[in-house]
Amino acid sequence: MTTPTYFKVRNETLSTLQSVADLVPEPKEITPTPEFEPYPCGDDLTLSRGSGAFFTGQWAVYVGDDFDIPHFIVQVPGLLGPDWRVEELGVPVSFAEVYLVRDEPRMTLTIEESTIDGRKAIDLLAMSRCGRISDDERKTTFPPPTPQPAT
Repeated sequence: MTTPTYFKVRNETLSTLQSVADLVPEPKEITPTPEFEPYPCGDDLTLSRGSGAFFTGQWAVYVGDDFDIPHFIVQVPGLLGPDWRVEELGVPVSFAEVYLVRDEPRMTLTIEESTIDGRKAIDLLAMSRCGRISDDERKTTFPPPTPQPAT
């Protein structure tokens, strides 16, 4: 099996985030978190080993005050279909949350009830499988920040 490109796994992840966001009825406002340089798959903080990088996508979906986020979160696994399974993280939380795993293509997806800047929201966090990315692609796509002069 060949490793997909980083850009393929990124697009798979963004597509999944969009699919979940599309399940939220109007009115809603979708706000993606700005992208940052990808984490290497061999990083000690990840539980995987290998070359390449994985994509992490995080979106906030702001909803109306009357939207029942806990009810929505309970429904999402069934709406996404049988390719996704719920895994228990074993960490009790005081808000609605579900952690989903898909084996093919590999991805994890966390959906949480949230309040962001005083606004009611659904927080989506998806992590892709590993994808190959060359040093040149990384430098072109994620150039280091330009130092700003001190003021």
